[in-house]
Amino acid sequence: MTLNTPLHYQIIKQDSYLRMPWKNGLGETLEIQRHDDEQGLRFRISQASVKDDGLFSDFSGLHRTLVLLSGNGMLLSHRNASSENDETTEHQLTTPLDMARFSGGDETHARLINGVIEDLNIMVRDSDCRSSVQACFAPAFLSLAHEATLFTGFYANEDSIVAFQADETGETNTLLIPSQSLMLLSQHAINLDAIQFISGCGILIEIADH
Repeated sequence: MTLNTPLHYQIIKQDSYLRMPWKNGLGETLEIQRHDDEQGLRFRISQASVKDDGLFSDFSGLHRTLVLLSGNGMLLSHRNASSENDETTEHQLTTPLDMARFSGGDETHARLINGVIEDLNIMVRDSDCRSSVQACFAPAFLSLAHEATLFTGFYANEDSIVAFQADETGETNTLLIPSQSLMLLSQHAINLDAIQFISGCGILIEIADH
């Protein structure tokens, strides 16, 4: 995608996300971004509400990063069915932007702590992709990678203000990203090495060739 602005960015608001049923049929997700190739799904970023305890869908072949956006949290238990020891690992997400990283092929069960939660889910294909997912709280400087990058975006978990150098003259551009929107940076923004995070909080997502 070539983004038709001087800075090669695009703000994608929540009402533009694609509503999709869960693979297990127990709910629905808002699909924010995805990329498919001849081998199938390469990466996907989505947002969902979890209203009940239950078993996650099987996404074997994908690596998952799940970020708590709102609510009182949940407990995740993962069982690796291919492990000889039948070992189980756990994650406890209780504070907004807490995150868990795990294999999509694990048998993962979620138990809500006290009511509905919202989460952000980043999935990448294990065989040829890797993701860097960073919780961001203002004020901060966010450094950006460029090598073999397939996707760079910032998801605002609340209204957030960012600033970055607009061009080689040093002029600075300040931008408001509405809550639950994505700022998508084009691969053409090669001169942008960092973003100044002035207010708000959110998640910096970078996906690259493995």
